[in-house]
This record gives sequence, C-alpha cells and structure tokens, in this order.
Amino acid sequence: MNSTGRTIARTVAGPLVLATLALSTIPATAQTVPQMVQRKLADNVYMMEHPTGSSNSTFIVTDEGVFVWDADIRTGDQVMAAIRRTTDKKVKYLAISHPSGDHATGAWHFREDKPLVIGTRKQLRDMYMQEAVEFSERRDSNEPRFSVYKNTELVIPDIAFDGALTLRFGGLTFQLTEEGSAHSTSDVTLFIPQKRVLLMGDLLDTEIHPGPGESAMVFFSNARNWIAMLDRIIERRLPVDTYVPGHGPVHIGRGVADLEEQRRYFVVMRNEVSKMIMAGKTIEQVQAEFKVPQEFAHYGGPGRLKAFLNLFYHQLIEQGWWP
Repeated sequence: MNSTGRTIARTVAGPLVLATLALSTIPATAQTVPQMVQRKLADNVYMMEHPTGSSNSTFIVTDEGVFVWDADIRTGDQVMAAIRRTTDKKVKYLAISHPSGDHATGAWHFREDKPLVIGTRKQLRDMYMQEAVEFSERRDSNEPRFSVYKNTELVIPDIAFDGALTLRFGGLTFQLTEEGSAHSTSDVTLFIPQKRVLLMGDLLDTEIHPGPGESAMVFFSNARNWIAMLDRIIERRLPVDTYVPGHGPVHIGRGVADLEEQRRYFVVMRNEVSKMIMAGKTIEQVQAEFKVPQEFAHYGGPGRLKAFLNLFYHQLIEQGWWP
C-alpha cells in the first residue's frame, strides 16, 4: 500500500467503530430496522441504499480485500452481511465521510476482519468528544430504538489525516479529499477514477431534503459553504458517471446533474427564505408557511426541511444575503 497526504497520523488502534451524528428516521418506539437494498454502481462497486432515507453505505470489492465507505451502528450488520454474500474477501479498510453517528458508528460490525479505519483529524476530535458522550448515552439507554447499541464499543479511527489521502489498494486508486466544512466539521469525498464514481457523503442528498449536520445535537452546517463546495467539485470536471449520495436513492449514470440539482436546491430555498425575511416573517412563521418550490415538491424528509429552514433563516440574518 502506498499512501500520500499532507499529513497522515497513526492513532490509537482498536477493533472498529466510529462515531458521530444521528438524525434518526426511526421512531422512538420502533424495534425493527428497515432493510437496505444492494445496488450495483459499477463492476465490484455496491451501494447499500436505505429505503427510508437514512444513511447509505458503499463497499468496493478488490482482489486484495474490501473497502467500505460509511457505516451506521443501526445498519452496519446489513452491510457486512451483503459483503459476505458478495465475496469471501475480508474488509481491509473503512473510511468515513463525516463525523456523524449515522455514518461513522458502524465499524463495530466489521471487527472480525480487523480493517483499518480512516478519518480526518477533525473527525477524530469529534469522535473523542461529543460523539463519545452520545454513543455512551445511547448504549446505556433503555429506549427500544437504541437497543442495537447494547454491548458495543465506539471505535476510533486508526489513521487520521489532514487535507488528502491517496491509497493504492487492490489495483484501484482511492482518493480521499477533505473538502472542508459545509454539512459537518469535516466533509470528505472519495473518488475512485477506475470506477468513475465519486462518493459524496452528505454533501449530496437525492430526492430528500438535506439534513443539517449535527454531532450529539451540536449543529455545524453552513449553507453558504455548502454551495461554494459544490461549485468547486463541479468545476473539477472529474470523469465521474455516478455521484453517490449519503441519503436518498443513487442515480446511476446521471453524472454531474445530481450535483447541479443539489446546488440549485440550496440557491432556490435560500432565495425563498430570504423573501420571507424581507417580508418581516419570524422563524416560526417561515417554518409554518413555507411552500416548497414545485421543482423539489417530491423530496421526502419534511422533518429535515423544518430544521434546515431554521439554518437558512439564522444564517441569512447573521450574514445577510450571499451569492
């Protein structure tokens, strides 16, 4: 394995489990977990799609083993089962897109394979701090929706990096880029040029209202940064057939149109909230009266919309209108 990056730090190794956010779409009384659907994105590249819009996961099979992208403690067992059905290769790496519980807590389910877990230094900090507290609280809770946390551990990444990290593994190139802070404190993308896929984490949500990035109920999303970050990724003009979302269905072969739609969503929604602010509306009135533009009327996740309207409102009040 060859690796390059601006800074690569080896940290405390452990079995496997990451931590952070958790905007659960599962009701508090639910005791069954929705079954994820396996989608083939390219040869040996598979996304586990959550049917109700919670976090997705992706795995790539190579001759040397399996690379996993994102895992939730609530559904990581389904991802592991899909891997076992697909290949007899062991999971060698697990990387996370951002430090949120629904994307970064599932490594526990891969502990038998002892993969190296990869995250950024900022993600590592969040997992040691507020996410460790939240994970412990959920593990100790008697609420049925948190029963999956029982007898598990929060596993911290083995490798932490700043800026960028490139792995040559199984004949493929895995380019991890720390894009900055938009959805979370540290948003990472994964580009696999040989497969023409770019895994976006929650920088891309399809057919569902984006959720404001949160870590143990501390919110970090910045809509202005999000637009600028999407602009930068679009401007790279990468040879990508499929951009893989963190939430929502994957649109195989749609290419950059998914990113353009996500960017347009933020611009249109920002403009609508701005008009309501100019009309003297309070945040309560905005949330009660907001009409989703027809282009995005089919999007799911109304609860996520209400939270994001709050984000738009207060960032516009704080920063003024922004391009």
